Amino acid sequence: MESDAVAEAARLLSEARRSRRLAERFPPASRPTSIDEADAIQQLVARDLGEKIAGWKVALSDQYGVLRGAILSSRLFPDRAEAPASLMPALGLEAEIAFRCRHDLPPRGTDYSRAEIEERVTALVGIEVVDSRFRDPDSIPVIERAADCMSNGAFIAGAERPDWRTIDLSTLPASLLVNGRPAVDRRIGGHATRDPIIPLIALANALRVTTGLFAGQIVTTGTYTGVTRCKAGDDVEAAFDGFGRVAVYLR
Repeated sequence: MESDAVAEAARLLSEARRSRRLAERFPPASRPTSIDEADAIQQLVARDLGEKIAGWKVALSDQYGVLRGAILSSRLFPDRAEAPASLMPALGLEAEIAFRCRHDLPPRGTDYSRAEIEERVTALVGIEVVDSRFRDPDSIPVIERAADCMSNGAFIAGAERPDWRTIDLSTLPASLLVNGRPAVDRRIGGHATRDPIIPLIALANALRVTTGLFAGQIVTTGTYTGVTRCKAGDDVEAAFDGFGRVAVYLR
């Protein structure tokens, strides 16, 4: 993709965020067809908006490999935050286990092992808010949605569990409560890869040839509960039995 086509795609997404008016689709010449092109677009969006990349959401794709979407710094919230619903009107909420880098995973010539990555991260409970800058995201190809930060609207990070390696993350019962009532109650084994660290390992090794991962960044690797549509005024809590809880108020 030519640089002016990347710039046009980024301009469309940046304008959609600033104006809060949804876009239809990228112009034909600006439609990414690879991870590298999607990454170039979202990196430019972050730069245009003056944002830092506070972390990543990641999913594994048979067609494209390691799909990743940037979590922008202004869209990362602490536990019990009041998050502006108007910033992410689709309000699709998911209960997730995420990882925070305690140490850098810098670029290098060889793959990181699972043990190396586990030693440099901690795990935490999180809530992802799914949103889109496209009017009809279901009609947009996945690689184009990847350029839109993989439809990330926000992420709410709970307390870290330094002892996470002693816990089987694949069998944790996961619940999502809306205004105190279960929307998803004690679902077990809902993660797409079963073991949530598998996408993190893939991302670390994809980024070792470019930027790497940095201490403090969060990587979230997918929902245990599917997407629950919420509305402004809802109080939402994600709970993983024996692991932790996190909540957000959608004001």
